Amino acid sequence: MANGLIVPDPQNPGSFIIPALGKRAEISQLREGDVYDSGQVASGAISAGTEIIFFSSVTDKNLQHKNFNHPGRVPAGMELAVNRIGLVVAQAQGNTMASDDDVIKIAYSGALKVKINERTIAEGPAFTFQSGYGVVGSTTRTDTGVVTIGMPSFAAAPQLLVVQPIRDDDDLAPTLTWPNNAWITSNAMPTLDGRTVLTILLHGVVKTPLGK
Repeated sequence: MANGLIVPDPQNPGSFIIPALGKRAEISQLREGDVYDSGQVASGAISAGTEIIFFSSVTDKNLQHKNFNHPGRVPAGMELAVNRIGLVVAQAQGNTMASDDDVIKIAYSGALKVKINERTIAEGPAFTFQSGYGVVGSTTRTDTGVVTIGMPSFAAAPQLLVVQPIRDDDDLAPTLTWPNNAWITSNAMPTLDGRTVLTILLHGVVKTPLGK
């Protein structure tokens, strides 16, 4: 499970140690997975400085878009050892398909910063945060393609150099920003064909309380 994020506890058969959290846990408390949230950006031209603050709202979101209950926090009693951070541009929102142009524009014009409390654990262009998730293949639809941020392969998704602990009293406020790119001669801010949904995924070992 999770490539060494947990190790067997030699003193307690059936238990594991999570080095990043400094905790011991029963196998029934552990799973590999994601804590995630989604935001959206409107169609049309993106203004310089536009920002999505993830984990800031739970209003009207369901399981396909978020799995936390309180703004800025993982669920109560949960702890997370994060070894990978991914960003997904939704290839469809309900019955609306995202254009491949929009996916590529977002990947190359957005910048993601991920902070735990006041500590930055990752930052960079959106295209560097491939998640390992997504849909690929071919299509016969006219003037369209199937693209993702990076390859939909966990082996291709980069891992953090140091596993990062997140606890239920830590502040989470990852931001995706579209800074001004006027330094590029005759280059305008991107214009999107349609409203676009983006999801951030904090991947690693999830520890939940016993009985959950």
